[in-house]
Amino acid sequence: MASSLLFPTLAMGMATLVMAAAGEGEMNMVFYMHDNLIRNNDETAFPVAGMNGSSSDPGKFGTLVVFSDVINERPQMNESNSHNIVGLAKGMYVNTNPVTGLHFLMVFTVVFQSKEYNGSSLEMQGTARFDQPTSEYAVVGGTGKFRFARGYALSTTESIYRGNAVMKLNTTFRTT
Repeated sequence: MASSLLFPTLAMGMATLVMAAAGEGEMNMVFYMHDNLIRNNDETAFPVAGMNGSSSDPGKFGTLVVFSDVINERPQMNESNSHNIVGLAKGMYVNTNPVTGLHFLMVFTVVFQSKEYNGSSLEMQGTARFDQPTSEYAVVGGTGKFRFARGYALSTTESIYRGNAVMKLNTTFRTT
């Protein structure tokens, strides 16, 4: 009798595991990263190494830029919608294309500072290819409510002007 009860219990457990793997626990978040390289009071990204040291051009091969960019719910950034700020993207990128200068290896953490995800983070890495319409980053981990996160983020450039860029990150990940 015990073995006849064991099989249905195992079957239900396996069905639950398959359902969880099929999308239960999956999250999708869309947010905008504001990267400002212009030399003024709003800069959030700074070249720190390259052929000319910290005065290197980020568009040149080998230049390393460290950043702490605002993450916002909308592509526009002004004082009237500052309540839409959800956190900061903190990390670095290095120019990896000696020919065009349009590829950047990105390694960064999105640290959430508002709403129900305050204090949680997502770890991302990948290559931004500004000669392509979309770049893809791997979500390789997380903390807090996003502990054990795994997934991907599709990045598109919403706007770019004289060294300042707004990138849309459409992020899909699982935490289990």
